[in-house]
Amino acid sequence: MHPSPTKPDARLGFGTSVVLALVIVIAVASANGGLTGLLTVGEDFPIRPFVEADFGAVELANGDGHDGQQYYGIARDPFGTGEVPDLLDNPSYRYLHILYPLLAGGFGLFSPAVTLWLMAALAVLGFGLAGAAALRIARQLGGGHTVVLLAVVNVGLLLAVRFLLPDTLALALSLIGVSLALEGRDRPAGVALALAVLAKTTYFVFPLALGAWVWRSDRARAVALTVLPAVPAGLWMGYVFARFGASTAGNLAVPFTGLIGAIDLWNEVSSGEVAMALGALLLVGIGLVLAARTRHELLRWLLLAWVGVALISSEFVWEFGNNTLRVLAPLWSLAAVAGSVYLSSRTSRKNLPV
Repeated sequence: MHPSPTKPDARLGFGTSVVLALVIVIAVASANGGLTGLLTVGEDFPIRPFVEADFGAVELANGDGHDGQQYYGIARDPFGTGEVPDLLDNPSYRYLHILYPLLAGGFGLFSPAVTLWLMAALAVLGFGLAGAAALRIARQLGGGHTVVLLAVVNVGLLLAVRFLLPDTLALALSLIGVSLALEGRDRPAGVALALAVLAKTTYFVFPLALGAWVWRSDRARAVALTVLPAVPAGLWMGYVFARFGASTAGNLAVPFTGLIGAIDLWNEVSSGEVAMALGALLLVGIGLVLAARTRHELLRWLLLAWVGVALISSEFVWEFGNNTLRVLAPLWSLAAVAGSVYLSSRTSRKNLPV
């Protein structure tokens, strides 16, 4: 018999994740003129004068920059009553992801400096909690293999930290919700999942998968886990769409068409973006294999749901690999958990007495 592997500790995972995220924040800030460098303000983007009015001259990125600058604007004007909506690329889409900027900006009451520091702090905290929650879920499902530590170095989430985006907070809340649901603590699970959907609407995939998991055994529970987390986001969506009109920002497409169309565009983007897109495609394949091999139905539903998200993602998502890896950050963490559970079960079978 071989000794059973030591199960990775969630507290250690949290600490390691936070340190890694802090290294990213410090490195990017040091190389880009301070913490404002993480916003990646585009020299040609309409919100540039708004940011410069708050901070003075900032390090500028070529072209349009990245999305952190837009979430900063929303943090300063969370209800879209000022000039910020006119400075965004698509306010009806951006404002849907309200939780992260709402908290960072203190409902629009905090100063520019405090808002920026809290954006960084929430991104780091979310990264740490997402890693810890993944390790905890693996432990709950009997996964002791150290492959789960890959969840601590989720590249998609690291990109979200680098650009100050809501993904880390959304995934942390989602995985906490899953962990609580595994313990039968549905009320706090529903709260965590509701907050996750307010952080990023795509993460409604988690309540859907949880509902599918318990549907056959407890339909009332399935409805509660699926419908209740959608209510706050649905109400907020109604406000946003009434104010700015409806939009999905072109992130969804007919299955496979986004990926196929993006392949023709990869010669127009950097090799790094292509490499990340290919890595995301490999991740989808791994997710499919693990969904077929796992014995845990919840993991199967979650893996297949996020593979489905990959397949209906648009050309824009697949063209730029940093977008693809961020969209599929949940699949990375879930694959690490499922891989740990699967490899641990194989080890356990090998250790059975003969």
